[in-house]
Amino acid sequence: MDRIINPFSYKGTVAINSSKSFFQRALAISLISESKVQLVGNSNENDILTALKICEKAGLQFKKTKNSIKIDGKLTNSKKSISVNSLESGFCARVFSVVLSYLYNDVTINGIGSAKFRSFNFSFLSQLGLKVNAKGLSLPVNIKGKMQSGEIKIDASDGSQLLSGLLITLPFLSGDSVIHVKDLVSSPYVEMTIGILKDFGIDITNESYKRFYVRGNQKIKSSKYIIEGDWSGAAFHLVGAAISGEVKIHGLNPNSLQADKAILKALVQCGAIVIVNEDFIEVKHFKLNSFSFDATDCPDLFPALASLASCCDGISIITGTSRLINKESNRARSIKLEFSKIGVKVVLKGNHMYIHGSKEIKGANTKSHNDHRIAMALSIMATVSKGSIKINNSDVVAKSYSNFYKDLEILSV
Repeated sequence: MDRIINPFSYKGTVAINSSKSFFQRALAISLISESKVQLVGNSNENDILTALKICEKAGLQFKKTKNSIKIDGKLTNSKKSISVNSLESGFCARVFSVVLSYLYNDVTINGIGSAKFRSFNFSFLSQLGLKVNAKGLSLPVNIKGKMQSGEIKIDASDGSQLLSGLLITLPFLSGDSVIHVKDLVSSPYVEMTIGILKDFGIDITNESYKRFYVRGNQKIKSSKYIIEGDWSGAAFHLVGAAISGEVKIHGLNPNSLQADKAILKALVQCGAIVIVNEDFIEVKHFKLNSFSFDATDCPDLFPALASLASCCDGISIITGTSRLINKESNRARSIKLEFSKIGVKVVLKGNHMYIHGSKEIKGANTKSHNDHRIAMALSIMATVSKGSIKINNSDVVAKSYSNFYKDLEILSV
């Protein structure tokens, strides 16, 4: 669906949706632990529903209501093989490939759309006694065998999701394991995984993100888990308020392990008014100056940071563009192309994105590139545009934030 966003300013209060990163991890833990758990939070984002569907196909029994999922814990699928579709969720493809390979002797993971063009290297699973069959680094992948504990070496230079899959799975094996990690990026996401496991009573020893010691035969202890609010989605509203207006967002944990909480650092650095409270986060517009920010460990912030930089005086530098190739779109190129349409100069050089603050943001016809975060970034630019911004395939926001446009309407004046 195409959507036209007319010029507006931010003003108001909204409760943010639940974090899909937390929800997906909690579902994976619930599946592999085979324990009774209640997950409290709204779960209507497409990526969460994809994870839930995979769990359902694996035989997980649950009852879904508006704000919670009650999980029975027993798996009803007694088959030795399973085939699932992770759709366009890279997290589901990577994490559930490991989780399901513990539960089943024959696992096939497939995907659609952008997932067909992403890089997936599952070869490390052979160190766990598994046989991996795939054409290059693309989906589908077939994994056979009985998973064994032990010592595993993994290259995490492309991302941390496969490592998260191991951290979630290995505590439930009969023996102890050691994971040796090379070139880890996105360490905050690993810290998040370990934090959630700890909340469930699972112990992981982290040795400077180089080695992880995992004791086997562990059991989860939590029966009720509250999913915190999503900093990734909230970042767009916080930036929107910084460039034009003010907003107060409830449901965000100021002490969160989510990587995208780092948006607060960028907002403070460029001069926005930021108020952090236990109950809400408030941001107000003020004169904005250019900034430098390393987004290597929080690449999902790039689109929101691009919107922010577009409205700052001077040239802002965002580092970490190498992390954007393997996303829903080639996100760096998508930002450069679409922001140029609204009058913003974006230069890509090496591992950096240089964004020239614009004196005049234009209305234009733009494309989301089937990327939820590109659609949201373009939407909030209407707060400062001289005309309407039309976004092709704007409904793609449902991947991570199904109520984005509903909340945007609440916050618009």
